Amino acid sequence: MTEAMTQMQKKSPMPLSAFQQSRRMRFLWLVAPVVLAPILLAESGWPQGSTFREMLEFAGTVLIFMCIGGRCWASLYVGGRKNRELVTTGPYAYTRNPLYFFSALGLAGVGLTFGSLILSAFLFAFTCLVFSYVAMREAIALDAIFGEAYWRYCRSVPAFFPRLRRDDDDLLGPSPVTFDSVALRRTSIDSSYFLAAILAVELLGWFQSAGLVTPMFRLF
Repeated sequence: MTEAMTQMQKKSPMPLSAFQQSRRMRFLWLVAPVVLAPILLAESGWPQGSTFREMLEFAGTVLIFMCIGGRCWASLYVGGRKNRELVTTGPYAYTRNPLYFFSALGLAGVGLTFGSLILSAFLFAFTCLVFSYVAMREAIALDAIFGEAYWRYCRSVPAFFPRLRRDDDDLLGPSPVTFDSVALRRTSIDSSYFLAAILAVELLGWFQSAGLVTPMFRLF
């Protein structure tokens, strides 16, 4: 029985140790409230209604919508094929982890909608560190699945921050756009949390204005 299981694992296109995206996202969303809890005691160092504050909030909203659009774009290419096929086109021709990159942009946008450059930079850096660790763990599984093809892909496409251009001869094979309704719906639901963050920031501002929450420090 043990020998049969070993043979099945060797033939399986996906190692049993491969990370699952849903688990990673659940972990991130569980950790995020703990990290963001001190923000309940903070307020923006820029006055409400000031030109610079409005610019920050607008930029944050733009980043959040870029995050949502980018994550959905990536899901159209990788949906239903993750860890089964090596996807190298679409956003994956610019960065090996577009879902992570766009998520980092979205959290940076949340910090800007709060009206804080410091919070935005912290959230972006924190997300990059978390996803860098996850990406390293994933690389082990992807190496076991795709071998040399994966490492040729690694040599031509950066792990996180996208390159500004791509060469057609970098692509390792056709990777057409596929529509996986389940994957796209799951990505859309995950992305909706970023929109909820905008509402949470507005609600916190209302609580502070009503005197229900007393800020203890400012974040510029």
